Amino acid sequence: MKCRKCGAEVSDGAKFCEMCGAPVEAEVNETPVANEEVVATAVEETVNAATAVGEASFAESNNAFSPIPEEPVKKKKPVWVGITAAVVALVVIAAVAVCCTKVGGNWFRKTFLSPEKYLAYVLQDNFGKNIDDGLTVYDEYIKNYGDPDNIDSNIKFEIALGDEFSNYIGEYASDLSPEAEWVTWVKKASIEYGVNSFEGDKEVRVKLGANDVDVISASVNLMKDGNLYITIPELCGKALHMEVPQDVMDEIVKITDMSKAIYKELPTKPELQSISKKYLKAIFSNVKDVKRTSETISVEDISAKSTVLTMDLDDVVLTQMEIDILEEFLEDEEFEKIWNRVYSAYEEVISDASSVASLPDKADSYEEIKSKAQTALDAAKEKLAKLQDKTLENKVQAVITIYVDNKGTINGWDIHDSEVTFSYLQPSKGGRFGVEAVMDGLGEAGDFDNLTITGTGKESADVVTAELTAVVDDEKLFDIVINNVDKSINTKGEGSFDVAITNVNFGEGSESDLEVLKDIIGDTNVGFYYKGTVSKKNTEATMSIGNGEKDLFRVGFVVDIKDGSALDVAGKDSALELDFSDEMTWIAIIKEVDDETLAKNLREAGANEDLAATVEEGIAYFKSIADYY
Repeated sequence: MKCRKCGAEVSDGAKFCEMCGAPVEAEVNETPVANEEVVATAVEETVNAATAVGEASFAESNNAFSPIPEEPVKKKKPVWVGITAAVVALVVIAAVAVCCTKVGGNWFRKTFLSPEKYLAYVLQDNFGKNIDDGLTVYDEYIKNYGDPDNIDSNIKFEIALGDEFSNYIGEYASDLSPEAEWVTWVKKASIEYGVNSFEGDKEVRVKLGANDVDVISASVNLMKDGNLYITIPELCGKALHMEVPQDVMDEIVKITDMSKAIYKELPTKPELQSISKKYLKAIFSNVKDVKRTSETISVEDISAKSTVLTMDLDDVVLTQMEIDILEEFLEDEEFEKIWNRVYSAYEEVISDASSVASLPDKADSYEEIKSKAQTALDAAKEKLAKLQDKTLENKVQAVITIYVDNKGTINGWDIHDSEVTFSYLQPSKGGRFGVEAVMDGLGEAGDFDNLTITGTGKESADVVTAELTAVVDDEKLFDIVINNVDKSINTKGEGSFDVAITNVNFGEGSESDLEVLKDIIGDTNVGFYYKGTVSKKNTEATMSIGNGEKDLFRVGFVVDIKDGSALDVAGKDSALELDFSDEMTWIAIIKEVDDETLAKNLREAGANEDLAATVEEGIAYFKSIADYY
């Protein structure tokens, strides 16, 4: 008999296939089952047998693997544990953010530092940045203006009179004396100092003229050969040569060498930064009894909510600051190093006693300065002891209030003492600001009792502008108009400025003065105007008096650091060899006078014919005398 499932041979009487375990069905024969009980018995036996075989098969296969341990039952954590962990994580993240950002760091300091320590931090942080900006300009100045390679810079100083003003003076002078009318042609005067075209020597030139015409000019030139040449082209076609005494030449050379030697030893920007940090700490670590509030502060029409820090500068605080600064100085090896190298350079130049009155024979050595500082320190300590023992009265010398924004930046301040109150507020960088200054007790000078200056301005990224008004004893004195001041002047040492003081009240009796000015320029709005530019190559500035369109008077100043145009002077080959101790020198000079040039220049400059003719007659007269001799 075969298994119906797998086809294997099955022995007779077997209930299950020995190969696959399937139940073996009995062959159907013609003889039916006797009854249902036999069938039921067969089914039960089949089920039991299948179960036994299945369990045996499972046990056999299961023995091939390691037993699997039972997993312990997990206990569920309360919900509040997860919430607490999340909160702690957030706090840690927030703390890191607070400490690592400007705003957050300031909040952290303001919250956890005492008012005294917070004010010290604010002052040191803000003043430190201002000092760094100033040292940047210092660095630029050292590189460009003070460089020994640039000592040949050209300088020009010019004074100019407006036509209306010079004519007014001429008319006024002619009323006094008809011959004095000649002053009307003098409308400008200039002094120049710089490199001349002859071997690169230095020259000083003086000019008088008008209408861009030099009526008369003179130049004084110190040559490298130690001689002096004086040139007046309009009078004499040659340079007047004079030998300079050797001792004078030695002093001139000495001064020049000293400026070069000392310049090379000036402190560097990093050195000054290091020193400033130490002394700022010595000053600001002494703030005491600081009051801290949060208020909305107003100056003029500007207002802002600020942290307000107020402290009293009394004698105890100021004396303690003095002590700390002197103690820091006495132990400051860096300052000692700087001073000693500058001192050595100075001593080397003036080791032989200088005969120049403006130069001291010697400078104080560091030991001498240190001795003076120690004496001052002893006196300060003695004063502090008396203040603490109440032997001396501890007076409040000034009250200072600092306004701080949410970033820890000073956006305003208020300084008040017995005579001066100054308030300034600028709520945001690049925004509007308000200024108020009151100075009392100025009557001692005999002019007025108090002066008040108020106004507002605006600071952009690059420029500052403002309009202010000055009032004296309740009467307007003048207006201050800042048309523009480039911020780069403070940060880079270059930029432009344009400032005016207008609507000036000249005080008692000013009505008659204003009438005179009105007659001259047709306007009583007289003011002072300051304009100029600063760059790495040159500086140019003017100050004028007028109404903004016409100048009564103007002063100009130009310093050309590099690439300046050379001044002209007659060279040695055209010099007149003269002994200035000989009276015949002047006769020799007169013989060389160009009898046409000066009168010609006068006519071109606008002088009247009578004046030009008089000059010609005068020159001819002196030449006749010279010819006689």
